[in-house]
Amino acid sequence: MNNQMAIQIIINYTECAKALRQNTAAVTAFNGSVHGTDFESLWQEREIIFHHWQNAASSLRELPPEYMAQAVAEIEKI
Repeated sequence: MNNQMAIQIIINYTECAKALRQNTAAVTAFNGSVHGTDFESLWQEREIIFHHWQNAASSLRELPPEYMAQAVAEIEKI
């Protein structure tokens, strides 16, 4: 694995984690009906984001040990 690919995996994970947190905040703060289209759209977006986050986490676990410290440092910034 080259350095550029490892960095992209780390970036992808952190972006997905941020998106999941933002979506969680939006779902938590939602004030409308959970039976409406607005909430349904928000929940569908959540499913997509969660799927991307799971894939990113899987890729992150495959990083060689020499990139783990960098990954942890970036995750702590989230």
